[in-house]
Amino acid sequence: MTTAAVATPLMDRSPETPSDVAAVLDEAPSAGATTSAPAEAQASAPASRAMVRTPAPQRVVQAKKLTRIPAKVIKKQQLLAARAEAAAQPVSLRIGSFNVLGSQHTAPGGDRRSFPSASWRTPQAAALIKQHDVDVVGLQEVQGDQLTGLENATGFAAYPGFAFGSNETDNSILYDPAKFEFVDGSSFTITFMNGQHPQTILKLRERSTGREMYFANMHASAGHDAKNTGTRIAGHLTGADMFNQLRASGLPVFLTGDMNDRGDFFCRVLPRIGGVAAVGGSISGGCHPPARMAVDWVVGSSDVSFSSYWQDGSPQARKISDHYFVSALATIGPVD
Repeated sequence: MTTAAVATPLMDRSPETPSDVAAVLDEAPSAGATTSAPAEAQASAPASRAMVRTPAPQRVVQAKKLTRIPAKVIKKQQLLAARAEAAAQPVSLRIGSFNVLGSQHTAPGGDRRSFPSASWRTPQAAALIKQHDVDVVGLQEVQGDQLTGLENATGFAAYPGFAFGSNETDNSILYDPAKFEFVDGSSFTITFMNGQHPQTILKLRERSTGREMYFANMHASAGHDAKNTGTRIAGHLTGADMFNQLRASGLPVFLTGDMNDRGDFFCRVLPRIGGVAAVGGSISGGCHPPARMAVDWVVGSSDVSFSSYWQDGSPQARKISDHYFVSALATIGPVD
């Protein structure tokens, strides 16, 4: 039996396999050899070591206590800021003066018996207040029954109202509470006819801007005899001095009233207070009263300008009163 030789096939050489062990050993580093890093790595090593820093010691401090601001305080701060912004703008109001003819004058035995009674005249006076569209009006001779009727018909607030007593409502000032809020009130005294009577001082705050201002309202003696002329002049001067005291506060000041004088009042008072009259006229280079005046006045401090003056004679013609109703638009300049 013949035995065939079996040839063992050679293994295929892979390109990645060394041809022999020696070739592999030639490519491997010797045991004592040192492997060198790339030049770029050697260069960056010192920089990396330099970037390692030891943190500086930390100092512990006491924490500040946080205080929560109440919502109402924040709201007040916001309101004050808004008012400050609004105060930088002019503010306007319409102001008037009206002697309503006291109800005692047309009551039985009164000296104006040809006029209708106050029960008819008071609603007419309220209609005039609305027609003139005033925000503030200084009244003279207003009696308790008339005052109550005017407040009810107009929705206006009054000062002093009955605060000085039921017999001293005469010189009350009416104002629109939707536009103004009460701040303070007081009085000064003059001789009116045969007695000492309080004249009104009222401090109001305009709601939209927070601007505060003073209003003074008075009624000086009538008559041309020596006695009443003397008390009338004294009343004017007292009113002017009070105006200057109020003006010293830096706030705008208004003066309304039945002064029972025309040009003489203008030249006696306006130069003394450095003010302006709603009816016009000038005190520059002397005293120059306006050409046409009533005895009823609206006057303002130097920071006030007037326009749309209305000297309304219809109350006399309709026998609502024996006086004119005068009113004007007053504009107060911005706060400096």
